[in-house]
Amino acid sequence: MVEQVKHLNLNHNLNFNVVENLDQAIPAADIISCATLAREPLIFGKYLVAGQHLDMVGAHRPNMREMDDECLRKAKIFVDNLPGATKETGDIVIPLQNKVISLDDIKADLFSLCKAQVQFQRSEQDITIFKSVGHALEDLAAAKLVYQHANCDANSNSAC
Repeated sequence: MVEQVKHLNLNHNLNFNVVENLDQAIPAADIISCATLAREPLIFGKYLVAGQHLDMVGAHRPNMREMDDECLRKAKIFVDNLPGATKETGDIVIPLQNKVISLDDIKADLFSLCKAQVQFQRSEQDITIFKSVGHALEDLAAAKLVYQHANCDANSNSAC
């Protein structure tokens, strides 16, 4: 998959790397994104460093985990949908049940951020997590973005 993405002309200054040892690669990453069906954590908080962001979109069932408890202890936690995240994903459900985190540790959900009901100023030292369990609003936003880019490409509009 990485090889396929490398050949796309995305017009962005992005680097993709295949790594053999995830634990060694974690401290060097600015953004860590996981979209897996993992039942056990793949990302361990002991390897996280200041300033990183975790984008966790897999582990969509209550018995699945992509990150361990230490990730949650070290980070500012945001979710796409609070009711869904607290019931559907083991990344949040299990730490809540084990009292590793509380509902108060979840800073905001996507709705409250978009409505500016919650303000968050991220410092360079913050480690942040966005945990998504999937929500129709996200699908709609992604579809709209793809449609807009397709129209820009079809019209060869460089202003898009």
